[in-house]
Amino acid sequence: MAYKTKLELHDYEAPAKLDKQTGEFTLVESKEEKASREMKDPTMEYFHSDQPFQRHFTMAWRLLETQTTAVEYKVACKLGMMAQAYTNCISTLTPESTVREIAEVLKVDKNNVSKIIDKLFKLGVIGKFEVYNTGEVHHKYWLFNPYLSFNGKGIKKDVNSLFSGTTYAIFKNQ
Repeated sequence: MAYKTKLELHDYEAPAKLDKQTGEFTLVESKEEKASREMKDPTMEYFHSDQPFQRHFTMAWRLLETQTTAVEYKVACKLGMMAQAYTNCISTLTPESTVREIAEVLKVDKNNVSKIIDKLFKLGVIGKFEVYNTGEVHHKYWLFNPYLSFNGKGIKKDVNSLFSGTTYAIFKNQ
């Protein structure tokens, strides 16, 4: 049996539910409180997910698995796990990283690492970007395709749009 009631509370009071069987106490939030707590950044694109951390698009990963060897797939997985929240930037590796550094971080043979990274670029798994900031500071960085996976509840819309033409974008809402 469920009960509905309207409560009048002071600012310093909060409604709570008590589970008679377990003795568990849980606070009850109003819709307004929940919305203000989850204020959404307008520059973010939110996907259908209750999972607050890593989000993977299974169908896109299954497609990638058919397009790559076991080692290439492993490298893609590692790069996906290295992606930073909300931007999918792979900060530990950059286009300026040496072959030896990349091979060491990804734990692959240094003789094959360039070929693997090139293939992942061509497939649209990662993107290489260069930006000149004020003062002629040149930044080069890699981004992981958010249509495969991303960290956080959402991803910056700008990052998303960079990869919207890739094969994996068709799996966005699946």
